[in-house]
Amino acid sequence: MQQKGKLPKLTKVADYIWDIPIDYMEKMRVPGRLFLSPTLLKGLESSTLNQTANVATLPGIRNYSMAMPDAHPGYGFPIGGVAAFDSEEGVISPGGVGFDINCLSKDAEVLHEHGYTVPISEFDNLWDSEQIKCMNFGTKPRNTGIAAFIELPTREKMYLLTTGSGESIKASAEHPFYTDSGMVRVKDLQDPGQMQEQNQNQRIAIFPFKGVEYEAPDSNMIVGLEDVRSLATDRKNIERTISELIKNNLLPLNADNDKLPYLLKIMGYLLGDGAMYFTGNTNKDTIWFCGTGDDLDDIRLDIEKLGFTPSRIYSRTGNHEIKTQHLNALFSREGHFLKVTSSSLTALLACMGVPSGNKTTQEYLLPDWISTLRLWQKRLLLSSFFGAELSTPSIMTGHGYNFYAPILAVNKQEGIIQNGEEFLDQIAMLLLDFGIDSIRIRKRKAYINKTGEVSHRLRLQISGAANNLIKLWSIIGYEYNRKRQHLACAAVMYLRKKEQVIAEREHAAQEARQMRESGEPLTLIYSKLVSAHVNKRFIERSLYEGRSSRSRVPASFRTFDVFLSESAIGTSGMVWDSIHSIEEIEYDGFVYDFMVQNEHHNFVANSFVVSNCGVRVIRTNLTENDVRPKIRKLVDALFRNVPSGVGAKSKLKVSDSELRNVFEDGAGWAVEQGYGVSEDLEHCEENGGIKLPGELKVSDKVMKRGRPQLGTLGSGNHFLEVQCVREIYDQDIADAFGIHKGDITIMIHCGSRGAGHQICTEHLRVLEKAARKYEIELVDRQLACAPVQSKEGQEYFTAMCAGANYAWANRQVITHWIRETFYRFFGEIEMDLVYDVAHNVAKLEEHTIDGKPTMVYVHRKGATRAFPPGHPDIPKAYRSVGQPVLIPGSMGTPSYILCGMERAMELTFGSACHGAGRVGSRKAALRKYKGAQIEKELLAKGITVKATHPSVLAEEAPAVYKPSGDVVDVVHRLGVACKVAQVVPIGVAKG
Repeated sequence: MQQKGKLPKLTKVADYIWDIPIDYMEKMRVPGRLFLSPTLLKGLESSTLNQTANVATLPGIRNYSMAMPDAHPGYGFPIGGVAAFDSEEGVISPGGVGFDINCLSKDAEVLHEHGYTVPISEFDNLWDSEQIKCMNFGTKPRNTGIAAFIELPTREKMYLLTTGSGESIKASAEHPFYTDSGMVRVKDLQDPGQMQEQNQNQRIAIFPFKGVEYEAPDSNMIVGLEDVRSLATDRKNIERTISELIKNNLLPLNADNDKLPYLLKIMGYLLGDGAMYFTGNTNKDTIWFCGTGDDLDDIRLDIEKLGFTPSRIYSRTGNHEIKTQHLNALFSREGHFLKVTSSSLTALLACMGVPSGNKTTQEYLLPDWISTLRLWQKRLLLSSFFGAELSTPSIMTGHGYNFYAPILAVNKQEGIIQNGEEFLDQIAMLLLDFGIDSIRIRKRKAYINKTGEVSHRLRLQISGAANNLIKLWSIIGYEYNRKRQHLACAAVMYLRKKEQVIAEREHAAQEARQMRESGEPLTLIYSKLVSAHVNKRFIERSLYEGRSSRSRVPASFRTFDVFLSESAIGTSGMVWDSIHSIEEIEYDGFVYDFMVQNEHHNFVANSFVVSNCGVRVIRTNLTENDVRPKIRKLVDALFRNVPSGVGAKSKLKVSDSELRNVFEDGAGWAVEQGYGVSEDLEHCEENGGIKLPGELKVSDKVMKRGRPQLGTLGSGNHFLEVQCVREIYDQDIADAFGIHKGDITIMIHCGSRGAGHQICTEHLRVLEKAARKYEIELVDRQLACAPVQSKEGQEYFTAMCAGANYAWANRQVITHWIRETFYRFFGEIEMDLVYDVAHNVAKLEEHTIDGKPTMVYVHRKGATRAFPPGHPDIPKAYRSVGQPVLIPGSMGTPSYILCGMERAMELTFGSACHGAGRVGSRKAALRKYKGAQIEKELLAKGITVKATHPSVLAEEAPAVYKPSGDVVDVVHRLGVACKVAQVVPIGVAKG
């Protein structure tokens, strides 16, 4: 990660040029170079300097690791960073291209696949090898790998979000949470007070299962080689078994073995709905599991993780007869079965203590080593056993508010009943480790089998007290049983709410008595204490009749069945909860986030479910006098016609084959479909599409995210702006660009939306592994990379090019809708594309290094290309003057059109800044500014604005950005890009 507490001593090379010396960091291969005025240097953040130095350690970097005048901290590379890597010996890195992040506080507890929680800040050194819980909305939870771990200084406003059931979490303003309105950023969640006034009720998703805190296991041996050899009936077979177990990293088996959690779950389930037959004969050693198809699928996955091959799932309908002391039962039932034929796995489980054969007819107990495990390991054994054998959470007949006490039963033949009791005593003692009480063990004669043998059913009853049930179902739960786990999660939330209401009524009863004893009149008591859950009759009974028992919930309280139908989210275990409060908090530490591999892009933290760009300018033959009278209606129309905001969905419907064409052809696809004219492509960088260097390989997840967002603006600092050309600095170049003082222009700033983010997410993990594979030592894991000529490097480069093509197509479709809107207002006017330039991209380019033409991969993250006159990659229309460089300002401030100059090739690999660059966090902006006030101030300046939410205006307040003029002046004075025109906004649409 970034160095903390250490800053480089900068060397001034020339006006506006500062170097980070190569000896600042031991592994730096080249110096860092910053392009800054003295004023901008004073405001530079230390983390930007450190990230610039970190990039200088990457293999194959040439000349310098650079930061443009708008640089500020990003993921891996600084935003505003430029670096060129040798085309043969260099690397390629997604961190050098960029994507957005949203963060949680360091103490957010993340739910692991094994049912324990770890603070998100502690994933720094283990994220790439762990699986965490992810919600597959509407169905059961899934496990997902982590594609990237993010740690950054706090830049956003932080909130404390609390729900009606008492769950809480600290998150940045931008962090999305799953609600009944979809994924919604914290800052956009509805204020609870306003919701009550409007009789609305936005709900947030909670996964009530909590598990236990993680504690590192010890290294005690559970099964050794000699334990397995002691089972030998066939010496040759047992040595083969040992060899296979060693190969699968299962022998010796210690308590800290990574595969023990899966073995504990399988062991627990086999103590219930399963059977193992171990003989030492390789052809007859078999394990059987029975259950539902979905639950058996989970068992199959865990068996595969152990290195064994399970069978397919069998289904058959069987006839059954059970004889009890009360009746003889005949019935038919469809059963589902799974088997594993493996002498190695059965031998290992036998050594662990799993009984072989009929469990009813033999004695067995939990082995002693179970008691030495950590709580989270004990939980795995119990929860899978409970998934097989513990009764399903259910409401008492005729009492819709109360649950039956859970029952755990085992069957034992006469003569070994005491062994069954001892086994259940062991389970009761394990439950006590979690603070969960059991009541007693009961027995009754259960049934008589075909041979006349009598079995007795022994039952351990777990206390049905509400707090006990909450602990049982939220801490231990049911593994390998989706139905029971779903009901348990819902029951936990129901019981919490029920206990809150009872506590409210108890408090009201006590306060009523105290007020009465103080001589307060009944009218005052009623007015103060009557609420949704406390009526007058309850107060009267508390005052005059007395209460010999604990209060109950009122009749108006929902029964569990009603609660289940209204609040459960499918069978996922998630439950809707109300929002109690959202308050701003002070928070100065680092913040954290993950990018996960699952297509649903979420994870569970504190029980909450949490989740490429460029610019183009269009010129018109309109003047400000033409547009100003209609600006309010025009901005409203643009806002309606161009979808914007988080999760904005397109009006386009594209098939998979069409979307693949988008990734391959970029803006060319859009023009072919009628969303523009051929001249548009002649005024785009790369003609609006990079020829893919390899085979297009985009995942289903990329397709799924890209399909609904093509032609949408997005959120944050992305915008659509109606502008007026206020100043011309170079008339000759302005004439070549077709720009005149007083003209109306339209600027679009947006990118590849969720598709580009998904591409980056997927390849980060691949390149993290590639860095280890190719022995690339990273000073910061956010710099994940691969040799550019490697298979992994080229596949990422191709995917990144596809993402850039999507971004060009996206802006082209938006351009079409802008044109349609303007035509409706002003008729058939001129609306010609001046230029479209990419911001976040890596490109293979030729540059002169050490006097020789050299091919390099130039990474521009939050930077823009700035090629000089005569460069062959500039469109013919502009080749004689140089490439247009488009620099958007902050909201309400001027933007600039520049032109690339020759010195850019000498200093910056043909690169310039890409915008104003933030100097203040969104957190500070939201604390200091109000959206309504910003809108009022902009309107006073003659700027009409429309946004999805007032907070968007507050966080994008002009004062939280560097003055765009100061940033542009640096590249202008350096001769990297010369100023051509200044444009000022008169109408703004923001997501």
